[in-house]
Amino acid sequence: MKQRIRKIDRILKVQEHLKREAELRLSLLERESADLKTAQEMIIQSMNDHETLHGLFVDVAAKRLQILSTQASHVEKAKVKQRSVTLDKAMQAKRAEKMLLDLKDQNRREMEKKDLASIIETLAKGSRASFP
Repeated sequence: MKQRIRKIDRILKVQEHLKREAELRLSLLERESADLKTAQEMIIQSMNDHETLHGLFVDVAAKRLQILSTQASHVEKAKVKQRSVTLDKAMQAKRAEKMLLDLKDQNRREMEKKDLASIIETLAKGSRASFP
């Protein structure tokens, strides 16, 4: 039983590590999405500022804005997929944790049964047994 508990404990540690890794990837994607949005807003703001560009670099800014929009679209798709992966990893970790708790509880109950059987056996052998 103790060997099973150790195995499940190792599995739980691996599942928690995978969950943290998935959460990290999701946060990186969210940061990238925010950076792309900020870059888009800066380009739009510079395009709206008539004094700085005077219409000279509108084509370049429009192309860059389109590229950023495409990248943002790809990042959003990746975020949706990563959210699903993160949720799946969290659920796997939770199942492993529950399995470990159940095994520990089962082990505790078995130990209590053995202790009780030992006490009953001691009482049945003789009346000279003294308990603290």
